[in-house]
Amino acid sequence: MISLDTCVQIALSAENRILGFDCGNDDLNEFFNEDAIKYQEQILGQTYFFRHLETKKIVCAFSLSPDSIKLTYLPNSRRKKIRELIPREKPLQTFPAFLIGRLGVALDLKGQGIGSQLLDFIKTFTLTEFPNLGRFLLLDAYNEPAVLNFYLKNKFNFVFSTEEQEREYYKRVNSDDPLRTRLMFCDMMLWKEKLTL
Repeated sequence: MISLDTCVQIALSAENRILGFDCGNDDLNEFFNEDAIKYQEQILGQTYFFRHLETKKIVCAFSLSPDSIKLTYLPNSRRKKIRELIPREKPLQTFPAFLIGRLGVALDLKGQGIGSQLLDFIKTFTLTEFPNLGRFLLLDAYNEPAVLNFYLKNKFNFVFSTEEQEREYYKRVNSDDPLRTRLMFCDMMLWKEKLTL
């Protein structure tokens, strides 16, 4: 069984490209194999991938960029929930975060726990490489039960309590179409406390 302990982490660059990666999702495959380097050239985020030391196979990949949670756009109940996590006399309106823009695990390795290992790695990586710069991790999860349950299991919560609230945020109030993605967050303070135990 492959784990991230048997892999090397590589930052995507012109010299270290992702080629032939297949995570079973055409949109993600196109991003990692073709578009990620273009995003970096435009200073929109950094992509990383893990290559297995023995087989040289790309096991998983993710992209990371700076972001924030803006309380002004949140419903009152969610705004209170975010604020209660932050002890401060003067309430902030924006909280720094990192966005996991894309995340994929090689199709033939799914179901082996690599996705959860990767999320744990990202949490630790952001805290150690960029200490004190992002209180939250954000991501747009595909609005599919299996995907949403995966992120919920890995300590992510919905930014908007309901799909209707999120639809209003994206100004799609007159549409009956389900949202393609759901915005989710993880409070990095909880992970920081876990690391220091």
